[in-house]
Formats: sequence, structure tokens, C-alpha cells
Amino acid sequence: MAENEVWGFSIEKSPAGKNIWPNELKWEATRRIREEGQSPGDIAAELGAHECLVRKWSVADRRRRGEKIHVEGPAFTAISVEGEAQTAVAPHAPSGSPSGFGRILCGSVTIEFPLGISQGDLMKLMQVVGQLQ
Repeated sequence: MAENEVWGFSIEKSPAGKNIWPNELKWEATRRIREEGQSPGDIAAELGAHECLVRKWSVADRRRRGEKIHVEGPAFTAISVEGEAQTAVAPHAPSGSPSGFGRILCGSVTIEFPLGISQGDLMKLMQVVGQLQ
């Protein structure tokens, strides 16, 4: 395994080429965020890591220390629809595509879609669901 060094810590690479971050380095990164006020983005840039990974370490550290984490706004949103909701049932999925259906629940409305739906069509469906609010 190849390795490099950051902040005095050896960073090994997995056979797949991913960095194997030592716990001591994660603790140092979160200490710098907590005590020195550095941003996760700055830490990530120094490490050559993704910012979301450093944020994940920071949240895990805060939870480990028993800190309550406050999230702005609701984690979920309620969607109300006036009138009666109807459930559309799609025909059996064509051969070669995944069988079965996915389901989005919006209050009293259930939207079903085939698992083989294209990403573009799923995005359009999500936009429609967003307009139901």
C-alpha cells in the first residue's frame, strides 16, 4: 500500500486507492475545528479530502463528546393535498428492468413509480412532488 504524510500522520492507501485516515488524524482535524475555529473546508483542503468527510468526522466527534447537534429547520416537511388522492398503478416493469415499484409518501398521497425509472424522469417526479407543498 502506498502512503503519504499529513500533519505527521501516515496516510495509507487501500488497494482501491482510497485514503485510510487514522483516528488520531480525525481527532486532530476535529480539534482544529473546535478549538482553533478552522473551517471544515480549510481542513479538507489541507488533507486533500472532501469537505463532507471532514464534516462527518466533526459531527461524530461532537456526538462522541455528548454535544447536542441542532439542525436548522425541519428534517422532514409535511405535504398537504386538498381533495381525494388517487393512486396510479404502473404496468408490470418491462423485461431487463428491475421489477417492483418505489413509493413516495406525501401525507395521504402515495406516489408509486417503477424501479427502472430513468434518473431524468425521477427528477421530474420529485419536482411535481415538491409543487404539492
